[in-house]
Amino acid sequence: MTKIMISMLLLMNLNLFADFLDDGSTAYSRGDITLANKLYLQACKSGSSRGCLRSGLLYFTGTDVKQNIVKAKKLFVRACKRSNPEACYYVGMIYKRGEGGIEKDYKKARTYFAAACKRNLSKSCKQYNLIREKREVVGSGNNDHNFSYTYTTEVYGG
Repeated sequence: MTKIMISMLLLMNLNLFADFLDDGSTAYSRGDITLANKLYLQACKSGSSRGCLRSGLLYFTGTDVKQNIVKAKKLFVRACKRSNPEACYYVGMIYKRGEGGIEKDYKKARTYFAAACKRNLSKSCKQYNLIREKREVVGSGNNDHNFSYTYTTEVYGG
């Protein structure tokens, strides 16, 4: 009986964050980024790594919300802990570049790149190897966010 109750609760939670994600994507498509972000945050709070990632990307890029790298990193870390390799990659990039008041830390960057690489995210494997081999790090300057725009387009279909 206990197993049935737990299973039912898990299914209800999965449906909730799926609805939040779908509704958030619809709001994003309509251009209502504020509503989309609220829904993504609800999905994140309900256990969705994709909700955390999507909200994190909005804060990271400053897309219709005030840019907040620290908040973005927290959301990315939450998604990474839920096995989202893209989120792990973004945390690695933040540490690699030392953005938004977060100090550069190649050891932490390498740890996050390794986590994403283990989940077969090739761009993360490349970053991991660059740091491990102590070669020149890809990307120029602390304000180079081009890597995020490509993924934002892929995630949101823009």
